[in-house]
Amino acid sequence: MALTLDTRQRAMLQEMGITVWLPKSAVPTTAPAVVSLPAAVQREAVAATAVQAMPAPVQTTPAQPAVEVPVTATTAAPAAPATRPAAPSAPATPAAATAPEAAAFVEWRMSPAVQAYPQATGGSADNAWLVIWECANPATPLQGDTGKLLNNMLRALRLHHSPHVWIASVQRPGQEDVPVASLPAAPVDWQPLASCLLSSVQQTRPARVLVLGMHTARAVLGSQEALGRLRAQVHQIHRIPAVVSYDPAYLLRSPHAKPAAWADLCRAHALHPPPAV
Repeated sequence: MALTLDTRQRAMLQEMGITVWLPKSAVPTTAPAVVSLPAAVQREAVAATAVQAMPAPVQTTPAQPAVEVPVTATTAAPAAPATRPAAPSAPATPAAATAPEAAAFVEWRMSPAVQAYPQATGGSADNAWLVIWECANPATPLQGDTGKLLNNMLRALRLHHSPHVWIASVQRPGQEDVPVASLPAAPVDWQPLASCLLSSVQQTRPARVLVLGMHTARAVLGSQEALGRLRAQVHQIHRIPAVVSYDPAYLLRSPHAKPAAWADLCRAHALHPPPAV
């Protein structure tokens, strides 16, 4: 593209402070006057060029202290950290329970049978009773609210005249002894259920066994049936007939079940003693 400027146009550009560089072919025979920019414009152009040429500022962080790293001839694995002091040992735990004590918390336990009416003088040894239930205080089974209710049930059958009424307490796995309020706590000789049940039957020689409560009946009989089905049958415990009924604690919460419990006691009372072997 050819750019041809006459003398008037070049003069106008010169007044505007614009320098025009023309190709050599377009340069006239007479050298044109060199058009220069005003000094203020030149200074601003130089400053702008200098700013563009400056490198971008670099953000620096405070110098970190030099760390001397020993150099070895061969590449070695990082040195193991200094041995830390041993952690304080855990506080000593109490001595582990013996095998019988540990087993007592994972299975049902039973206490030896005690006489319900030791001062009585009547009754017959051939018509003895063995009552098994979860008693809060095995040493005095007829104390407390539940014990008093059981006492009333036995007295209704006139069993308080016989010293041959025995009561044995059972305890669920993992359950702790909680004595009846206002009664002195007595140590209990808890034993495994199976062995203690056999020894209690051999000691008391009952004519019938009365088992109170669904959980107690399931543990003693080794059954998982509902309480209604357990109550409807006559069971055998070491060849001794057994009847299942409600737990006295349940009867205190559900008085409507007392007539059924009385029927269970009458059925147990009607059982004939097993024949002598």
